[in-house]
Amino acid sequence: MKNIRKLKIDDLEILNRFISDEKDNFYNFQKLGWSKKNIYGHFKKKNNLSIGYFCDEKLYGFLIGEKLLNYINFHLEIHLMFVSKKKRRKNIGSSILKYIETNKKLININKMFLEVSENNLQAVNFYEKNNFVFFKFRHNYYKSKNEKVNAKCYFKNL
Repeated sequence: MKNIRKLKIDDLEILNRFISDEKDNFYNFQKLGWSKKNIYGHFKKKNNLSIGYFCDEKLYGFLIGEKLLNYINFHLEIHLMFVSKKKRRKNIGSSILKYIETNKKLININKMFLEVSENNLQAVNFYEKNNFVFFKFRHNYYKSKNEKVNAKCYFKNL
């Protein structure tokens, strides 16, 4: 049975096991600084908003984000979104985003932001398919194979 819910610090063992199982596919995020230690530090923040997608109590995808105060509402800055390679193209990522939209009043979010490498066409297409709007480049933001790559910045109003 499908279950999408907020991840808490108690879920770190499940998340760490998932990352270990997906280590070959999670490698690029680790190169960007998303080690298990960094994720633990993020989960300890008061403004952490992370979501997991479970099926039969097994984790298949997650989003790590941060709530940022904007006047009376919050924006969600999405830092990391990852779905098991074997489960991609099965609407898991879209379901996580839909969960946030459906629960926007409960979690007090009215806008989401993210950035993605312009070379990551699969992610660019995914976010555009999910109605994120491009608004700017961050030039030379990422380093890939000794070359600098632009980040594409997106937002979505909820």
